Amino acid sequence: MKKTLRNIVSVVILACLSVSSAEAQTSSLENSLLWEVSGNGLKQPSYLYGTIHMICENDFKITDKVTKAFNSSAALVLEADVFNPALVSQIRTEMASDVPLSKKLATADYAAVDSVLQLKCGMPLKTFDNFKLSMVMSLVAVKTFPCATPKSYEMALNKMATERNMHRDYMEDVIAQMRLLNKAYTDSQIVAQVKDFDSAVAGSVKLANLYKAEDINGLYTLMTSPELMDENTMKYMLLVRNSAWAEKMPGMMQKESCFFAVGAGHLPGPGGVIALLKAKGYTVKPVMN
Repeated sequence: MKKTLRNIVSVVILACLSVSSAEAQTSSLENSLLWEVSGNGLKQPSYLYGTIHMICENDFKITDKVTKAFNSSAALVLEADVFNPALVSQIRTEMASDVPLSKKLATADYAAVDSVLQLKCGMPLKTFDNFKLSMVMSLVAVKTFPCATPKSYEMALNKMATERNMHRDYMEDVIAQMRLLNKAYTDSQIVAQVKDFDSAVAGSVKLANLYKAEDINGLYTLMTSPELMDENTMKYMLLVRNSAWAEKMPGMMQKESCFFAVGAGHLPGPGGVIALLKAKGYTVKPVMN
């Protein structure tokens, strides 16, 4: 049981990273997931790569331009240190609920979530009775992909960095990230999203197609639809984080050439990382090939 929960927590970490939101977009960007950051005193360019945190293996591809940019960089910078096993117990503590879900949720809501969890994940909700509902949402989200085991770009890039003995850094602390997640969604929002599982499956397929086309504007629009996000979610899952990242990135880029790999939804929009870096005087341009 202990090993099972540890594996579940690892999946939840990655799934939590896939949640993204933003304010209304005012201008379109070129269709590219990879962007070069230069100028403003930088001795060498860094790169900003938009990932999709989970995707089916048949849709997974690291393009030549991404490999080239990665190999020319000195450091890989991910959103958080999600592969550190030492953090699992801390994350479990952070995701623990003060009130059991069986007492916190209305009877009908508990039954609905339990039904989806058993049908799609093969386990009852009582397994997670002492955890926050966001953990359940993240686990169910993995099952919206039409394949048994989705692949992770972060995991692939981390492996590449290990093989190169490449320096790794992180944009934020995992525990702080979990706290933002729990601020971003109410239990009623999570219950509604879990109930709407079939629509989520269709959304995951569309998301994968947009990602393969490098349609960063389409990705942004889909992930920030009113059906999925409200103002509070937008604040905590994107805008607060983007602002903090944009303050941290200049020092990292001055030190060494960085390959920043973050969720693609963080790149576009007036509050996106691309716009924030441009406002600081950097030249940020798409890498097309």
